[in-house]
Amino acid sequence: MKQIIQLLMVDDHPFILQAYKNTLNGFKKEEYEIITTDAVNGETGYNVITSSPIDFDVAFLDISIPPYPEENIESGVDLALLIRKKMPKCKIFLLTMHTEKLKFKYFFDTIKPEGLVVKNDLTFEELIFAFEKVLSGENYLSETVIKMIDDQNQ
Repeated sequence: MKQIIQLLMVDDHPFILQAYKNTLNGFKKEEYEIITTDAVNGETGYNVITSSPIDFDVAFLDISIPPYPEENIESGVDLALLIRKKMPKCKIFLLTMHTEKLKFKYFFDTIKPEGLVVKNDLTFEELIFAFEKVLSGENYLSETVIKMIDDQNQ
């Protein structure tokens, strides 16, 4: 029997959402069935998280998304904090294009994401590798994130 993975993806670029879906669609089909739910901004992300009858197993959250000020959702980081409260077992990937704005210490201290990825580092193969690594209980940092952490520690 296949293991079901409930996957939440929040990104304001439909093309990116479709690329994630297409890439993960072929992931170990004999072992897993991936059920995806997507949202395109802070409001739809908030609504999906707060009204979901199920807990998500994995969440891909773009850090830079249109905000939802009515619920104090300014970014994907706020959605990650909400998921940590509502679904503490969910494995969180934070994804971004903006390396200069990353506050690694804050992310690791508050959210403790299982994955932190600069989108420019992603290939189809790398996404599969990262997804598999996180599913097996490990953490994943993309190449640029590792380099930036090393540079901050010097």
